[in-house]
Amino acid sequence: LKPVWLTSCCLFNFGPYLRGARAVRGGCLTPTNRSNMAEEGVPPPPADAEPPTAFPSQYDESGQTSFDKVEADLRGAPLRIICQMPDGSMQEVACNMGHDVMYAKGQLARKTEIDFGRLKLFMDGKLMFDPLSFNDFPDIVRSPSKEITVQVTVDPEQ
Repeated sequence: LKPVWLTSCCLFNFGPYLRGARAVRGGCLTPTNRSNMAEEGVPPPPADAEPPTAFPSQYDESGQTSFDKVEADLRGAPLRIICQMPDGSMQEVACNMGHDVMYAKGQLARKTEIDFGRLKLFMDGKLMFDPLSFNDFPDIVRSPSKEITVQVTVDPEQ
């Protein structure tokens, strides 16, 4: 048998272990010439070696992915909102600085079982519009405790 250099099909099957190895015509190794690999300078893999992975691990030492870190950065600092309801009760909503007012209203609507569309939030007597995020309110951004109190009005049922 005349030896030939490995073709791409053999590298697909045996690539990591066959650099510089030769195969018989037809491009694949046979049981008789596999034993010659060690003689040709290609050491066999260690018995306890883990197979190589195609990609590095996506998780860091804290268990987070790079996407988790970007998402946490965009979400911003935790924010605690104390909602003064019209009946005098207080409701607490936990969210983040990156959330919008609509998110906080949705959380409040779930807790109180009041329709979302009937709720309005006011801070210092000013309406907090739904599409604004809490980062858009300078008083909240400057607050070191990230805890605010808002007044809630509930529109009558239609």
